[in-house]
Amino acid sequence: MNVREKLPVRRKIPTKSPKGKNWSEHKSDLQEDFHYHCGYCGSYDGFRHTYFEVDHFVPKSLFEKGRKIKYCQYDNLVYSCKFCNNNKSSKWPSKRISISIVNNEGFIDPCDIKFDDHLYRTSDGGILWKSDLGKYFVEQAFKFDERDYGIKLLWELNQRRKLLDVFIEEMKKRIPGSKDYNDIEEQAKIISLEYYTFDKELMDYYNSI
Repeated sequence: MNVREKLPVRRKIPTKSPKGKNWSEHKSDLQEDFHYHCGYCGSYDGFRHTYFEVDHFVPKSLFEKGRKIKYCQYDNLVYSCKFCNNNKSSKWPSKRISISIVNNEGFIDPCDIKFDDHLYRTSDGGILWKSDLGKYFVEQAFKFDERDYGIKLLWELNQRRKLLDVFIEEMKKRIPGSKDYNDIEEQAKIISLEYYTFDKELMDYYNSI
């Protein structure tokens, strides 16, 4: 399965028009356009242990002097978890803005459908590569391999969150106290316990690094 459940699509006209270095003002638009998930690793942003930032796809260090790209240029911004943003940092395979890949090292804009050609998610939530470029993503660009345990925990936690949302909606359709209602409630309790367990495990993991 794909690393991201839905392909992010940047809106053509953002709701704000920040100037200078105020690119963080685009964060709320990016959050919606990236479906509340990291553009790179697909982690959901609704958990208390994750922090999300605005990444410059083409690094600032590459265009600061020439100013060919503006700091707040929307089509160069990515909604990213802090881990992907920090690991990517100012990495870029060339000294030219237009050359993003050199010898199977570099980057593909996460809004490009081709991004998903290089990675896949395992059945337990891990991220592995389908190409040499994908291997660069995993081992160097974003260090998915070093973050494997945390990435898997985030994925497991998010699966429970989505299940609980479904159960809540189904319970709303039933009469409280009915057999169907009680059956769904029992399933929800089981998933809630699993959610709590993964949540605690993730917090312990983050506190240890």
